[in-house]
Amino acid sequence: MNKLILLTGKDCPLCDKAKSLFAEIDIGQLKLEELDIYSKRLYLDKYWDKIPVVLLQEKELCWPFESKDILEILDRNIKEI
Repeated sequence: MNKLILLTGKDCPLCDKAKSLFAEIDIGQLKLEELDIYSKRLYLDKYWDKIPVVLLQEKELCWPFESKDILEILDRNIKEI
């Protein structure tokens, strides 16, 4: 099963907004995993100033984004799976 990762940070209002977007959309059979930006050095180095960030396979979606942007990255990647 493929994982959809949402990189977030502690006390991050933008991250809260991103989480609410996922409540509005159907991500199909993908599992949404929320990870703190500090969970991996790679995430911190690459995305510290871009959270929240959605990761799916080799695709990334950095803030700002909307529900339609999430659906677009899902459609594009689901076709590739």
